[in-house]
Amino acid sequence: MIGGTMGDPNTEIGGDGRQLPVTSHTALASIKAGSPGRRDAELERLVQLYWKPVYHLVRRARSASNEDAKDLTQDFFAEVVLKDGFAERYARERGSFRAYLKGALHNFLSKSARDSAREKRGGGVRISSLRIGRGDLDEILPDEQALRPEEVFDRSWRRIVLARASEALRERLASQGKSTYFEVFRRYDLAAEEGPVSYETVARELRLSTDDVKNYLTRAREEFRQAVRAVLCESVSSPEDLSAEWEALFGGA
Repeated sequence: MIGGTMGDPNTEIGGDGRQLPVTSHTALASIKAGSPGRRDAELERLVQLYWKPVYHLVRRARSASNEDAKDLTQDFFAEVVLKDGFAERYARERGSFRAYLKGALHNFLSKSARDSAREKRGGGVRISSLRIGRGDLDEILPDEQALRPEEVFDRSWRRIVLARASEALRERLASQGKSTYFEVFRRYDLAAEEGPVSYETVARELRLSTDDVKNYLTRAREEFRQAVRAVLCESVSSPEDLSAEWEALFGGA
């Protein structure tokens, strides 16, 4: 339901994607500003956004086992992404940061394939949150031949962005004493992927009026749009980049 309702940039939820403003604080902006004290923290923000998509691409491209894919993912971030200059060298002319990262990953995989017996050069850098089960890839790719590695990456990225935005929305509404707003959104928009849901059904389940459901949903959707913007802003450097990533997320790009 989220993809359907937000796919059109001029829908009630999507709004005009070209008008989405970039916040003054983004991971890329802080890194490029050359603030040594913030670089590591901001790189960690990028790692948390992209490590699962990287893992999924590695798994698909190399037909790697769960453990081998995790090792390669760790090595890629330690040897490439976390090295001085990687994020700083990113320029808009290279496309989106997501595309820049995918290009670097393909180069890394090509090199590692030529040197499969190489020593580990990660210097002990590990991603502490990298916990992936054997069935994790199956969640986004039931048929392992269905998508190209790049498409697996993008599908995983989309899931991460939406999941982080949904969690941020849940926490924000809970802090305002409006958890019911999120529950309406969850049942009508998030759970609707499993089948169509009506206002009346949600109203009956939550003991609300249908007008309340509509009003709560409108508020939650607006807050969700803001949450998605915040996640996307972590890896963009201009309003144009944000618009492009918004379209990639909801416009079928």
